[in-house]
Amino acid sequence: MVDMITGDLLSWLGEHRQWLGWCIFLIAMLESLAIAGLLVPGVVLLVATTAMAGAWGMPVISVIGWAFAGAVVGDMLSFALGRLFHQDIRRLGLFRRNPHWIARGETFFLRYGMLSIILGRFVGPIRPVIPMIAGMLDMPTWRFVLVNLASALAWAPIYVIPGYMAGHAASWAVPESFWQQAFGLLATMVAVAGVAFYCLWKQERWSGLVAASACLAGLVGLSFASPWLAVLDSTQGQWASQMANQTDTLLTLCVPLAGAGFTLLLGLLILPGLLMGAWKRQALLLSLAVLFNLLAGFALQLSSGYLAASTSLTLLIGLLLACSRNFSFWVRALWICAALPAAGLITTGLLLSEPVALTSLLISWLNVAAACLFSLWLLERAGPLTPVAPRWIAILMALPVLAALLSLSGLHQFQPLTDLLQTLAGGLGGQ
Repeated sequence: MVDMITGDLLSWLGEHRQWLGWCIFLIAMLESLAIAGLLVPGVVLLVATTAMAGAWGMPVISVIGWAFAGAVVGDMLSFALGRLFHQDIRRLGLFRRNPHWIARGETFFLRYGMLSIILGRFVGPIRPVIPMIAGMLDMPTWRFVLVNLASALAWAPIYVIPGYMAGHAASWAVPESFWQQAFGLLATMVAVAGVAFYCLWKQERWSGLVAASACLAGLVGLSFASPWLAVLDSTQGQWASQMANQTDTLLTLCVPLAGAGFTLLLGLLILPGLLMGAWKRQALLLSLAVLFNLLAGFALQLSSGYLAASTSLTLLIGLLLACSRNFSFWVRALWICAALPAAGLITTGLLLSEPVALTSLLISWLNVAAACLFSLWLLERAGPLTPVAPRWIAILMALPVLAALLSLSGLHQFQPLTDLLQTLAGGLGGQ
């Protein structure tokens, strides 16, 4: 059934390319719409249509924009449905035959409140139900709109970019040994991620240390294996150059986010913010993670661009770890997923500002993971972190957004700020 729907849709779009944007909008809307989202294979259709968009050269910002708009509209319609019918919606035939759909969504919403709307975007079975539940339980409309916009902004790039990149790369030349190296690297990264995830899922005292060791082992192995991945790196470098030349003008806004100025702005906002709230151990967690990240980066002789990008990501992930310690394991995991859009924006900025090798990029991200996990394990040996108050979580989560806005406004070009980290990176990193 899914293959038939997908095949017919793609055949039709092949003859009516002008409707591709609207099609992505409708799929994203149905994926988020109550009842329809439970029946329509939205993820499969979205991946297929975004791959077509990439193959046809549609600007990535446009594709993300269509998906974002569809997700926002779908959730708003679901919210309006719940607000209009309230508890009477349980009498609909589909929900009467499957009462567990509403029961499961209601339990999730009552447990996590406003946060459930953000988390629900990424949890398949309850994704289209949560906005309807919010309407049923009379969540204030203005609050739902704000959270809906924020969650859609995170959801759209995560669901759009993989398919878009696959379609965009389909027409590029691939050397003979590329796929062997690519699949070997993919298998290694999946193994490292699987070991780290399993250790963290066990939630033992040793979990953080073993997970950090797995990331560190992957980092060391990748460093030694990089000469044997030359074909993969050179091919990826050519693709990156083509994408940089063909990139959408709006994507150039990401360039400041990969610079040292943004890194310093993050640190100058987040660390004092934690100290002002008397969250000293959380501030220590971020400081240790940044220190370990920089020391390993200097040892690996990463360029100043990689150091700045990895340090920014370390601060963001460290902040998410610090603010989510009082939630369950799966909610904490979803919190960390919130760093994925930021990682994508930072990586895009790095891609547009200097040559990027895939192995070096993966080494940097493994370094970030190892630094954060090891710092968390080291700090929690003396006891769990004190939960951050909900009102402070909202304030702290706004600080990276403020840093990004300040950086995009041109403050990243303020030389006394940028010269400090660039000089340090150049002197210690040998660049």
